[in-house]
Amino acid sequence: MRRLRPNDFAERFTACSRTLWCIAAAVAGRNQAQDVLQEAALIALGKLHQFDPGTSFTAWMGRIVRFSALNIARHRARRRTVPLDAAALGEAVADKPALPSSPLTGRGELAYDQASFDDSVLAALGSLDETARTCLLLRVVAELPYREIARVLDIPQGTAMSHVHRARRDLSERLAEQVSVGSRRSGPTHG
Repeated sequence: MRRLRPNDFAERFTACSRTLWCIAAAVAGRNQAQDVLQEAALIALGKLHQFDPGTSFTAWMGRIVRFSALNIARHRARRRTVPLDAAALGEAVADKPALPSSPLTGRGELAYDQASFDDSVLAALGSLDETARTCLLLRVVAELPYREIARVLDIPQGTAMSHVHRARRDLSERLAEQVSVGSRRSGPTHG
């Protein structure tokens, strides 16, 4: 069996890096995605002799990235946390500006307040199941076809389609709830 050389590895890794980043971000969060990719690249380089160049590099690397991200996410969850001062939290929530009535304009473009849109989307994405979130990001951000998502995640194509459909629906519902809560908070006060 012919082996992949490190230079070929680097080219293939670069070519599929957007897809790999989406997997890492979906599992471990976007702040950890680069760390996940670096760890996964080191692991893959150590296992380069196991890769069959006749198979999908993206699928092989996607599995390594996913497992690396799960390890980092588990490690982060086990870390000790410091108790939060309830009074400080109450002040922070009270000082937070209300969400705009809709994060999108009538034409489906981002509203002027990009930060609140990002916070809303990230919170809604974070509430999705890890596999559904990964499928959604691979479809929407990396623009992968369903058959490639299925191959990268080692799931049936119909399952990938179902995850994307449900994730879109759930994301839409959660964003609508957040906008509804935000508009009630910023509504008129009587008193």
